[in-house]
Amino acid sequence: MQVHTQAYLIFTLFLLAVLAYYNAHLAVAAAVGASVLYYYFHAEARRRDTAFHDYIADLYEQVDSAAKIALEKLPIGIAVVEKSGLIRWHNPLFGALLGQGVHFGEDLTARLAPFPWEELWKGEVHVAAAELNGRRYRVETFLICKECEVLALYFFDVTETEEMVEECLGQRPVIQIVQVDNYEEVMQGVEDVRRSEIGAEVNRILGEWAVELQAYFKRIEKDKYLLVGSRSALGKLTEERFDILDRLRAVKAGNRMPITLSIGVSADAPTLLEMGQRAQAGLDLALGRGGDQVTVNINGKLEFYGGKARAVEKTGKVKARVVAHALRDLMKDAKQVMVMGHGGEDFDSLGAAVGVVKMAREIGQPVKLVISQPSPALARLQELLQDHKDLEGIFINPLEAEFAADKDTLLIVVDTHRPSLVAAPKLLSSLERVVIIDHHRRSEEFISSPVLVYIEPYASSTCELVTELLQYFKDRIELTRTEATALYAGIIVDTKNFAVQSGVRTFEAASYLRRSGADPSLVRHLFRVDVETAKNRAEIIRNTEVLFGSVALGVCHEPIKNAQITAAQSADVLLSLEGIQVSFVLCPLEDGVISVSARSSGDINVQMLLEKLGGGGHQTVAGTQLSGVTIQEARQRIIDLITAYFKESEKNEGNSSARS
Repeated sequence: MQVHTQAYLIFTLFLLAVLAYYNAHLAVAAAVGASVLYYYFHAEARRRDTAFHDYIADLYEQVDSAAKIALEKLPIGIAVVEKSGLIRWHNPLFGALLGQGVHFGEDLTARLAPFPWEELWKGEVHVAAAELNGRRYRVETFLICKECEVLALYFFDVTETEEMVEECLGQRPVIQIVQVDNYEEVMQGVEDVRRSEIGAEVNRILGEWAVELQAYFKRIEKDKYLLVGSRSALGKLTEERFDILDRLRAVKAGNRMPITLSIGVSADAPTLLEMGQRAQAGLDLALGRGGDQVTVNINGKLEFYGGKARAVEKTGKVKARVVAHALRDLMKDAKQVMVMGHGGEDFDSLGAAVGVVKMAREIGQPVKLVISQPSPALARLQELLQDHKDLEGIFINPLEAEFAADKDTLLIVVDTHRPSLVAAPKLLSSLERVVIIDHHRRSEEFISSPVLVYIEPYASSTCELVTELLQYFKDRIELTRTEATALYAGIIVDTKNFAVQSGVRTFEAASYLRRSGADPSLVRHLFRVDVETAKNRAEIIRNTEVLFGSVALGVCHEPIKNAQITAAQSADVLLSLEGIQVSFVLCPLEDGVISVSARSSGDINVQMLLEKLGGGGHQTVAGTQLSGVTIQEARQRIIDLITAYFKESEKNEGNSSARS
């Protein structure tokens, strides 16, 4: 009984007691009347309570029935599965997803593969993606009972939504800057009428290409074009490996040499301004790598395509003169000059460094040559420099260089542009004024913010570039016999005695050095090898295997003396064999690193191949070093690389045949 009802009863009894004191008969009558009223209202209250409870019970029954109907008609597939993958229960819609009928007891793991079952049971993820019968679903999960291991899966059909998203993403803008990178060389010596025909043919092919891509196309200079397309079109281009390079290279309209393109592509940049800047930077990178290739920048990640044609030698030397004068001014403004090449210096790196040291001394600047570590090339060069008293004391190690350098030091890096390969990485990172002189094709990794860059991939060697700079650095520079021989040795090494990568300017540089006193007999002395090295080289060649009929792969299974030199020489010998287009030689070094040397006759770009393994170089000469792998694992990586290349080549040939 409620509190207020008790209070009313007590008050009523009190009034009846008072009434009975004055009139007993009247009190009895009042008590009877009060009792009747009490029982009447009490019964009425119970009736109302019963009716209310019946209404609530009926309402609950209706809601439960509606919930069951809603659960069955819900446009979401729902399944309850055991940890074994068996379906314990599912709603009709999920049953329809799997096919007509009831699927209790079926194994869902076989139908959903791949699917992160383990992560879902651990509770590490609660949302996953799945595909059933060509439809895509977002699957949300709920662990019903961890002890009894029962999981609820809710399948939301997102097929149309994802298709719309993909369509929108496919329409995102992509900027391409296209340049005929050898325009001047192609047009040189061609009649005016033929020039017009060549230009018209190039415009026609590029215009048709733009129409295929449904892209906006505009010529902005005589040899430069702007193309704005879509992300979906870029996917098609990458799948076809930018075959526009091959199509334009095949043009025959009176031109004496193949027409080559360099393209900078940018996609997924935060703003159109940044996208345009990345496209231009990509074009500059493609040109710096020798042209005839495409640099694709997708959200800051670079990819390279093409690179089949050899770099075209520039006939003019205006750039060499401008760079020489700029380098002279930078040296004069510096307190001291330091020169270094790449780690494990070879004759090209050392010879170029000696040439730069000569420039600094000609204007009276203090100069030092930073050496990473003792090497066979350095030991031979130091023997050559014994009679050259002026060069005594110029060699310092990285630690000494770091101690001696200050903010006014000018650092000149030769024969590399990659910060990870320089002789003294800490010294490089500590100095702000850096000059780069290199002949390797530019890679994605590059020294940041140099004050002067002179990279010419057409050149045979860095020694060739430095020799040209010497001729414009000052009116008359007289090289000593030793200095000229050091530069000459660098050219001989990288050209394989003028057999590869040798152009007109290569022979002009060599002629200048010979006139300055370079001694071929001393160069032959520098290149002599001992009997042990010769035996190791012969053993590598003896155990060489030939893949795909034209690829020679040699492996040295144990660390040997002068491993890198032996590998390079072995690769050269293998390339000279009948039918061999590409050669690879692998040698383990003392520190557990596997050295890879690659050579090509020119049909296959070994630089682009070895870039996939972190290496680089030239189209015909390249190398890399692999860490954390065994010699057998390194061998398998090279085989996989070659196999992928030939499969891709066959696919591209098939696409070209289908198009024609």
